[in-house]
Amino acid sequence: MVLNRQSSFDLFSQEECRDRAHGVRSEMLVRLTEWRQHNDNIPARRAEALIRAADPGCDNPAEAALLWVVKSVCAFEVVTQYEIVVNGRRYFADIAIPGLMIIFEFDGIGKLGKNDADFAQAKREWIQRENDLRSAGWTIYRVSWPDYEDLVRLRAWVTELLAPYQASIPASAQRLWAVPTQACDGPNRRFHMGASRRRSEGSYT
Repeated sequence: MVLNRQSSFDLFSQEECRDRAHGVRSEMLVRLTEWRQHNDNIPARRAEALIRAADPGCDNPAEAALLWVVKSVCAFEVVTQYEIVVNGRRYFADIAIPGLMIIFEFDGIGKLGKNDADFAQAKREWIQRENDLRSAGWTIYRVSWPDYEDLVRLRAWVTELLAPYQASIPASAQRLWAVPTQACDGPNRRFHMGASRRRSEGSYT
């Protein structure tokens, strides 16, 4: 989210924004190196891997967490806000693996609008978008707030989805992963949503 804000990320000027994010990332890596010189107890290798894997295209912490989970198991290029044009319509996938034509998306309440009219319009646009992307050969997997109740399970699910395409999880991806600590994921966390559930292609799995 630091990269997103500091780069003033915009869907329609991504190259420029990603250049700015690269500068921010470089500064973060310099600060990490300086910090490591004064404190040799920090997990510097994983911190560096996380900084390099961070992406300014994440609109919110939920998308950033999903990107982290996907990148922690994936051997393929993962792209945020990936542009796809179908039937003259322009779409941006939250998190895409272009080489596999797979999309992972977070479904937040904000995307549904703030009133009945917005909800109806959002639903029509959602159906059109789903139909267009599926007809173009993309597979879409959706994640919602309850899925974050068990990040280990969420990661196992993504691993299972990608298993037909890769023999194992690359070491570079593994370096990104660690089970969230109690301080990060304990009872004082800002939200808890109960049982986990997932949807693939619009249906619960």
